[in-house]
Amino acid sequence: MSAGAASAQVADLLIHNAVVHTVDAKDSVAQAIAIGDGRILAVGTLADVERHGGPGTRRVDLDGRTVVPGFVDAHPHMDMVGLKLTKPGFNNPRRMSDILDVIAREVARRKPGEWIICNPVASEPEVFGYPAALEEGRWPTRHDLDRVSPDNPVYIEPPQLVAPGHAFANSMAIQLCGITGKSSVVEGVEIDVDSNGEPTGIFRDINFPKWLPVRDGAFRAQGSLFPAMPELSDAETLSAVAAGAKAFNEAGITAIYEGHGIPAGPQRAYMDLWSRKQLSVRTYFVVSYPIPFYRDREKGNALIEQTARYAGGNGFGDDLLKFGGLGFSFDSAAAMGACLMREPYNGAAGKPWLGVQLADDEAFRDIVKRCAAAGLRVQVQCSGGGAIDKVLRTYEDVDREIPIQGRRWTIQHCQFPTADNMTTCSRLGVLPTTTTNFLWMYGSVYREAFGEQLAEQAIPFKSWLDAGVPVAQSSDGNPFEPMFAYWQLLARQDAVSSQPLGQPAQGLTRQEALRVYTINGARTAFWDEVTGSIEPGKYADLAILSEDIMTVEESRIPKTRVLATLLGGKPVHDTGLFN
Repeated sequence: MSAGAASAQVADLLIHNAVVHTVDAKDSVAQAIAIGDGRILAVGTLADVERHGGPGTRRVDLDGRTVVPGFVDAHPHMDMVGLKLTKPGFNNPRRMSDILDVIAREVARRKPGEWIICNPVASEPEVFGYPAALEEGRWPTRHDLDRVSPDNPVYIEPPQLVAPGHAFANSMAIQLCGITGKSSVVEGVEIDVDSNGEPTGIFRDINFPKWLPVRDGAFRAQGSLFPAMPELSDAETLSAVAAGAKAFNEAGITAIYEGHGIPAGPQRAYMDLWSRKQLSVRTYFVVSYPIPFYRDREKGNALIEQTARYAGGNGFGDDLLKFGGLGFSFDSAAAMGACLMREPYNGAAGKPWLGVQLADDEAFRDIVKRCAAAGLRVQVQCSGGGAIDKVLRTYEDVDREIPIQGRRWTIQHCQFPTADNMTTCSRLGVLPTTTTNFLWMYGSVYREAFGEQLAEQAIPFKSWLDAGVPVAQSSDGNPFEPMFAYWQLLARQDAVSSQPLGQPAQGLTRQEALRVYTINGARTAFWDEVTGSIEPGKYADLAILSEDIMTVEESRIPKTRVLATLLGGKPVHDTGLFN
């Protein structure tokens, strides 16, 4: 390893007595790092980096602790993670009183009439055990909620990727929104009623996106079942993004690529934090192309034209905040048995089908071609095999007229690719991002809906790498902690059965797992020249860990603590190493 060209520069910070996994081309392991003006000056032995030392250089002895590049999450929903952190939650309750106690605490700190909007009763994968996991063996009704909140409307959101996802409301929320047992709902939504035909306060939704409200940056009260529910304010959105960034700092994440698309409200929040110099995670976000625009092409074409003015090419911005191109959803969620597959399977409604296709082939091809002609990068969520085939055929069709190599178009989720799909991605330079977290949370759904063989083939990281495609790991925001998601790249476990999926065929080495979670993620944001590995000239974006995740017993990896996170050489999270 070399000190690099900046050999004369004096370091601000010198880290030594460490195990440094660099993720350079040779996966070199070093012992020390010299940092100056936010960038890495030298990596190697203590002797290699000491020549950058000076009277003002701070030296930090890490006492053998491990340093890795800051993790790069290639599809994290950081704003939605922040919303979860700022909304009341139940932490997988065991009895009805656990739910009611949370509501009662919220009532005590709010004015009468103020809405109380909560996270789902339980999260995946634990939610699959509910309501049996509750001591009472049933879901909460409006009467339960009324006991602690007679004067505040209460709404408990459904989990987005569960079919059916259950939501709950008290009497005041139901009355304010004019909901009756005969209220009009879309297909796949059910209002539970009692023997008198009155709503019980329990609602079911098998759709994705959910038709029942999930109060995020895209939620619009008008036209929903709960029109009186307040939409997110700018202040709430800003607080949520700030909370998400703080949580990501604490988890060792230094950069994110949000290719699924971010609505306007969170976009403003990211820009506000950036302008205040408070954005502490490098963020590349994509402008969201709303699903209704598939049917309103005038609005869709206007969005393409507008976005091309400021977010074309590799993106607009700096090395802290950049936005580029448009993000699309092509099918629905595999987690719910709703993705577009190649062969019929048993879907969320319990009937054989191929799944959901959100845009017809010709309309989608025209939209993508317009983006290419406008110089816009395209990023598409396509979960099922049928969706992956159609999206990549569209990319190929467009490429014949407007070459896309080098533009780093992406596909998101892409759980069921074929070898031909991988060859196409390699030829066109298309970057896939996916996550083994889906196996943990939804492996049992994959087995039931798609069969054991397809479930074993899902999310084939090893095959992508063997095909020469730099696939990137993501979290989809649940769980967002890299120590878990890194471990899951190795373990590939289904939480419900505790059995692995796709092992040993799709198992990665620890070096491969670290690479897909750092430098490959940076590549999706066009930041692979400035972050994602520990090399001279790059930003000092580092995570310092309590264990060496390259050698520690595999079962201990999720318990590894992030002791400090450095962004551009400055601690954005620190448990005392740099105090």
